[in-house]
Amino acid sequence: MYRKGYNDTGIKEITDAAGIPKGSFYNYFKSKEQFAISALDYMGQQSLRRIKSNLSDESKPPLDRIIGFFTEMVEKNIRELNFKQGCFIGNLCQEMADVSAAIGEKIDYIFRKYTATLSNGLSEAQRNGDIRGDHDVDKLAEFIFNSWEGALMRMKASRNAQSLTAFMDILTGVLLK
Repeated sequence: MYRKGYNDTGIKEITDAAGIPKGSFYNYFKSKEQFAISALDYMGQQSLRRIKSNLSDESKPPLDRIIGFFTEMVEKNIRELNFKQGCFIGNLCQEMADVSAAIGEKIDYIFRKYTATLSNGLSEAQRNGDIRGDHDVDKLAEFIFNSWEGALMRMKASRNAQSLTAFMDILTGVLLK
């Protein structure tokens, strides 16, 4: 589903990748939708662990942690993913959130966890005096995260780093200045 999306991934492809007979799929999941929700859970937990790990490294100032996290993600999308794939959860959001209420709710829940974690890091930076005290850190976190997801979407379309570079320039030169 990460490479091909929800609609272009069949049950047989899933079971072949898992090394089980196609008929066994329904012993594990009630539907393909339920499988997608489980995949979202898994990927969401993995990503949240990575975000929390980066943002909780107290050996660095909070602003450096936030910028470092996004820098790492930009480099991953350029070097490892070659401007393809983007964010699994964002991809499924684009494809399925308006079609499946259950998938949409799961994605919204995951994205709220991400922005809350980012907001916590921004609050710490604000307490340290690294960002302006009049910023609403919850709104700022929402804006940064939404901008990141949009930059990933544009990156996939253009197959270059322009949107990621613009994101980082605004993040470091305007928003977190």
